[in-house]
Amino acid sequence: MRHGRAKLARRTLQFYRLNTQSVHSPYKVLVDGTFLVASIKQKVPLKERFEKTLQHESFTFYIARSTLDELKSLIEQMKKQRNSIDEETLEALEQARQFGLDECEILETSDVQSSSHKDDKKDSSSSEDGNARNDIATLSTKGGSNENGYFVATQDDELSDTLRTSPFVPLFRLGRGVLLLEGPSSASRSYASRMERDKERAGGGLVTEEERDAVQKAKERERAKARKKAEAALAAAQAAAAAENGAFQTRRKNKAKQPNPLSCKKRKGADDGGEKKKKKRKRKKTSDA
Repeated sequence: MRHGRAKLARRTLQFYRLNTQSVHSPYKVLVDGTFLVASIKQKVPLKERFEKTLQHESFTFYIARSTLDELKSLIEQMKKQRNSIDEETLEALEQARQFGLDECEILETSDVQSSSHKDDKKDSSSSEDGNARNDIATLSTKGGSNENGYFVATQDDELSDTLRTSPFVPLFRLGRGVLLLEGPSSASRSYASRMERDKERAGGGLVTEEERDAVQKAKERERAKARKKAEAALAAAQAAAAAENGAFQTRRKNKAKQPNPLSCKKRKGADDGGEKKKKKRKRKKTSDA
């Protein structure tokens, strides 16, 4: 896992640990059919990836019975279409269902609230998909704030949009073979802020006017003290600079008291009024023989 994704996962897990008591280790990961099929097709080792993303904390996979029924129904439908059967998709569906049976704890229909299907009276052609999606939504939004503490792993955009409107429902999804833990939704952050305000009120009420005035006066005293300290430091620095300047101005420059005697020495021949005239050499006259 890259550093950025690991850091985001740590922050997200910390947010849920601090703001809700239901999401804690050992974690519960509720997977749906779309997620399992996508992981099979993209060859994602789920156990290894989840272990890294959940910071090596213990966790358990869960799957709804309606999700297994949905996968089974899709497998049977594809086998009936002998002419246009997609072997790769069929194999992925079978492996996904087998993973749910072997590696996941199955949540039976009795574990889902009895009212989950009352408003979902559809024909048999669309009931399988609707029931699985509704069961997952019901299980992960129990009590309005995910009292069951499920992480939901899904590739279903409609289901994801529904769960993002409910607070404290962590979502996993696959993107190009990478397991991603989404950050807290706006509904989760708003709910957490509201809980903090409720805690303040339950702990003795908000700050009164007298307490606010006392805090303000204390802050003003601290600011005044800091201001005086800064002014004193500035004055001391200015005085030190002025003293240094004054010492520099009163300092005399050492000057020579008498001229350098070597520079005053007269050149040779200066007393004769200049350079001596060159003597002309007289030529001797020879007598003729």
